[in-house]
Amino acid sequence: MADNYTQDHLILYIYNELTEKEKFSIRKALETDPELYVTYHQLLQVIGNLDTLNFEPDPSSVELILEHSSHHEEHFH
Repeated sequence: MADNYTQDHLILYIYNELTEKEKFSIRKALETDPELYVTYHQLLQVIGNLDTLNFEPDPSSVELILEHSSHHEEHFH
């Protein structure tokens, strides 16, 4: 893996999606590259914030889907 790590590499690292060798390499880079370390912590914060969000569909969207589903079901009976 190259020594020029991107946000994609850091995200894979955060989500534990790298090989042991890649994780070791990124850990070493985080210890020696202050800019990479800052980016890593910013990503941790963003990911932490995303994990706390609750997404719900708009009630009118749910109503439209249910309406469409009931019409579609009538055609099969």
